[in-house]
Amino acid sequence: MALAAASPVDVLGDDLLQEVFVLLPGPADLLRTALACRPFLRAARSAAFLRRFRRRHPFTCPLLLGCHLGPPLLLPAPPIAATRRVAERGDFALSFIPRRGRPGAAGASTPWQLLDCRNGRLLLRSRSSQELVVADPLARRWVSLPALPGDHPVGYGLVADDGDYSVFQAACISRVGDTTELRAFLLSSAELRWADVGGLAQQPNLAASRAMQANQSLYWTLVGGQHMLALNTATTELVVLPLPPFLRELGFDVIEKGEDVAGGLHVLTMRGFCIEVWVGEDDGAGGLAWTLLDKSVRFHRAIAEMIGSEHFYHLTLDVIGVAAGVVFLRNGSCLFCIHLETMKMTKLSENESCPSALIYPYTIAWPPVFLNPTEEGA
Repeated sequence: MALAAASPVDVLGDDLLQEVFVLLPGPADLLRTALACRPFLRAARSAAFLRRFRRRHPFTCPLLLGCHLGPPLLLPAPPIAATRRVAERGDFALSFIPRRGRPGAAGASTPWQLLDCRNGRLLLRSRSSQELVVADPLARRWVSLPALPGDHPVGYGLVADDGDYSVFQAACISRVGDTTELRAFLLSSAELRWADVGGLAQQPNLAASRAMQANQSLYWTLVGGQHMLALNTATTELVVLPLPPFLRELGFDVIEKGEDVAGGLHVLTMRGFCIEVWVGEDDGAGGLAWTLLDKSVRFHRAIAEMIGSEHFYHLTLDVIGVAAGVVFLRNGSCLFCIHLETMKMTKLSENESCPSALIYPYTIAWPPVFLNPTEEGA
């Protein structure tokens, strides 16, 4: 009996199909392509491929749901109608996590302190027991982390894998006793134990506990604003990086620019009512040489119209964060967002009292994990 001939698509194989798929313009195109036939779907289901595709399209692949505020609350970002159905599936009040400690303990109304937010997952600390957990409000799942070995934790960070839904890393920066030494601890979801990955002596404290993230590295600004602490979670390298003088008084966020852009540390800030993107590259002498990569139109008139012209000369804008091609900004109690592709500005909140350090853009991995049925939650 003659064997059935393989179809032309099967002959191509997953590797070649993935080389074609990664060149698609965006996630909607990948979804339509993957659902065309079984060989296409099989090739697109690879966690390694999804990770590569998402990193090639960092401004379009995460699905932005809004801002997560502490105490727990999700403030939707436009277009609200497109994301409301996804957000409504979640429990952003975190009622699915058992409460620890005494019912009448301080902070019982908001028992969890938000430490970081990445790729749909939250790093939280119990106000009563100091327990650390990583939680997923959409799937209503959580995992408890072991106690930290460090003396005085001063900063936290969370790296959530964008290819395999169940994988994450948590980081903690701790000060050693009453010394000026900072040490870094890293935990992986595979082992759930803290590892001491290095330290730096004679360093100031972190300016805030909030971490920035790009390209598998976490960044914290140090007191004084002259330097950043950087932890590469892949290599566990811990270094101090210099910041340009103009960033010492401005809010900023580190960003990813995709596979097609040359390396370097990219930061986004707002200066003179213009969004600016700068790149810092190795200067050969242990420092970074900074170059202006991109500059937007001025937003002073749009902002003045939104908050009232009588307040125009008192404007101070703070960059909260950047996610999925949207930059979030704050002026006093008003929250704004600007879509970096269209440069359209939208006011999100009239009177928000939540501290800026507790406001995080909330995104989920996109294209969705259901393309890979072997992943947790698929």
